[in-house]
Amino acid sequence: MRQEDPAIVKPYRVALTPEQRAELQRRARGRVVAPALRDRLEMIRLSDLGWSVPQIAAALGKHEQTVRKYVKAFLASGETGWAVLPDRPRPGRPPKVTGAHLTAVERLLDEAAARGERTWSAPQLARWLAQTHGVRVRPSYLAERLRQRRFRWKRTKRTVQHKADPDRQAQARADLAVLTF
Repeated sequence: MRQEDPAIVKPYRVALTPEQRAELQRRARGRVVAPALRDRLEMIRLSDLGWSVPQIAAALGKHEQTVRKYVKAFLASGETGWAVLPDRPRPGRPPKVTGAHLTAVERLLDEAAARGERTWSAPQLARWLAQTHGVRVRPSYLAERLRQRRFRWKRTKRTVQHKADPDRQAQARADLAVLTF
């Protein structure tokens, strides 16, 4: 029986159909694509363009074995090749605050702002979330999740500086007079 030289590596090349190329483009341009998945889609795209595994690895800054692993898995899975590219679910407890909870908080803040009602602080939002949805989280955690979604809200600032200074009182009255309809 003849053994193969381990230094000789079989080249793996992907040949996508036009429909698969369109699907690859759709997935790569998705609104929320994890960086690791985007790299794996790029591996498949470059392989389809005729790049070798070492060229792809050098271009993406990955190890050749990593590129080979995903190209080989994509080729082996056939029509369901897209299923092997995303990361598997991570073990552990699911997050307490889901996207639905954050959407509810955002809606509350938007509606309050539209009506000209009060502003909210992070501790107040955390209490509201606990009372209405039964989800207890630290205010700092909730604020961080909202910042990750690029959602901003205005916190109230309490000051009495205008009461001590007559010039500021006059300026505040003038500002309010301009706002009167």
